[in-house]
Amino acid sequence: MSKKNGVANDTKLPLELIRDQTSSSLISSVLEIVNGRTVSKENWLNYVECLYVAKDSEEPSGKRRRVENGSVAADSSQLLRRRSIGLFQRECYTEDIPYIAVSYTWKASKEEEADEETNKETAGRYLVEPHKPGQPALAKVRPVVLDRVLKYAERVGCENIWIDQECIDQENQAAKEAAIQSMHLVYTLSHWPIALLTRRIKTPEELKLLANLMRNKIASEDEPAMLNLLDDITSDLWWTRAWTFQEDYRASTRMMLLLPHCRSLDTCKRAMVDEYGGYILGDVEGEICIKSMHFRERATEFCLSYQERSDKVDICNRVIKRATKYNVLLKDKHSAYSATRSMSPIILSDIIWRGIGKESDRLAIMANCCDYGTRINTNFLNEKGSSLSLSILAQYLLNGEIIENDPERPALGILKHNIHEYLSEQSLSSFRPPVKQGLTFIKGCRFTNPLLTPEGALTTGHLWKLGKVIRRKPMKCEKEYGTSYEDIAVDLVECARDRDRGRSLYRGGWWLDCMADEVEDALMQGKALRLGCLVDPRNGRGYSPYRAVFVGDSRDDWKNENDISYAFTSSQFHEEDKPGYTEKHVSLEVDIEWQRRDRPEGRSPCMIPKLYIKRWLNGICFFDSVHRREVLFPWHPTLLE
Repeated sequence: MSKKNGVANDTKLPLELIRDQTSSSLISSVLEIVNGRTVSKENWLNYVECLYVAKDSEEPSGKRRRVENGSVAADSSQLLRRRSIGLFQRECYTEDIPYIAVSYTWKASKEEEADEETNKETAGRYLVEPHKPGQPALAKVRPVVLDRVLKYAERVGCENIWIDQECIDQENQAAKEAAIQSMHLVYTLSHWPIALLTRRIKTPEELKLLANLMRNKIASEDEPAMLNLLDDITSDLWWTRAWTFQEDYRASTRMMLLLPHCRSLDTCKRAMVDEYGGYILGDVEGEICIKSMHFRERATEFCLSYQERSDKVDICNRVIKRATKYNVLLKDKHSAYSATRSMSPIILSDIIWRGIGKESDRLAIMANCCDYGTRINTNFLNEKGSSLSLSILAQYLLNGEIIENDPERPALGILKHNIHEYLSEQSLSSFRPPVKQGLTFIKGCRFTNPLLTPEGALTTGHLWKLGKVIRRKPMKCEKEYGTSYEDIAVDLVECARDRDRGRSLYRGGWWLDCMADEVEDALMQGKALRLGCLVDPRNGRGYSPYRAVFVGDSRDDWKNENDISYAFTSSQFHEEDKPGYTEKHVSLEVDIEWQRRDRPEGRSPCMIPKLYIKRWLNGICFFDSVHRREVLFPWHPTLLE
């Protein structure tokens, strides 16, 4: 590894080569990275500093002149002043004060350079109030960028603008680091996040193609031209940078793409409306405004469909790679569930291939996109010249991501893989989200506060011994069954009553509702149900009565109920209602290796049990005030080689 030369980007290298360079197992290297070198949420921003256009009364004399119609003279400057907007008020993040968060590339595109040369005589000039007392200075941000942002701001009626190059003190390293770790908050909480693309729409034909894409009405004869247009639009620099990927991902449904168009197309653009009379491509002069999520969804759907009947597979894949929509791309066509895999590995892949100035920033972007609460101190990694691959693995495991660990099963992830390939193959792929928003559900399927040890990941939760299997014919709504297993029946009835009243039993009410629905659906479909009783991991002793119901994949699941099996569940529901605080939950069927020891008087006969994952297992459980206990999920042998 390179020494004192920044984090080494070795993400294309096989893990076995990285391991050989360190002369130790992958886990030993991971532990060396994480021990005592993590960053907490306390370093996140509590406020953002925004710019706004100064009023005439706030202008220094002579800085701005107006012409007869009231607009600013072309040869004068506008002053942008600063104000702070609090993100953290009354123990929760607030969206009460709107601001525009701008996503753009610091490097000018060829289109922008050409426009600036053409319009250099009439381009706006901007002065910005300094971070510390002093005279305003010329803006670092290109005038063409500020021109577009201020025009959009005026149209939507929002005067506050956040733009990184001006609003983060680039000379203050502590402020920069806090901002890097907080970008998910800046874009998540913005009312008006916008992305400035530079590929100009030049003809009525291109305008019509884009409108038809957004309406999902593309004629077969237009498909080749549609693909070429998508390839052009997604060739924009904005799609190729890691930071702008994060900004788009975190802004989510609010991110608005702005594409410039020839001014002669304004009338034609405004004539394009949907069935409700809304503008399909927006009504900002000189700009096409479309939601990023809708554009990516339509582009992904079109390319996935078109590549099946076209020889342009490479172009289709290129567009999908740049502008993918995960819920479309990751939909499992062979499963009844909306998704069975986590987004995290593909998010990681999308971060890795994109360009970035500082390699260690990829870790912050990964954490921001995946809602990781535990981050690694990148200053330490840069000083040591640490492996980026091993740092990614460390952060992945630190935040409770679940990887297969059963040594009896064939390893899907091998050390000939690079880090992305390994995590894609070895991460759990048997999730069963009981909701349509499957990827959102899976994002919370993580261990609670895992402690990484040389043997495995220590975490806490509840252990259940699986017992009685219930097999029924598909249940009809009006039919009532008997009164067997009264304790679990009472729990379920109380749960149902609370749901009918619209009252959750605890903060994780959404999770409880999802699992209650899954049990109800299983009864309707005639799937096997299996009851569970709590087990004390310290001694293996079970408690009656049954207090959990788990759902099989079919009626024939658990053919022999005498086969001993266990389930492990855990949950973490935060009191804070804040972005960045992901509610975590786990429900797994597991095999157990009980670790016996000589029993000195007064001590438990068992050490912490080792759990090996069999599959994800939906179910609903009631543990009242029973404390969580420690269990160990051993590492897969590939990580220990």
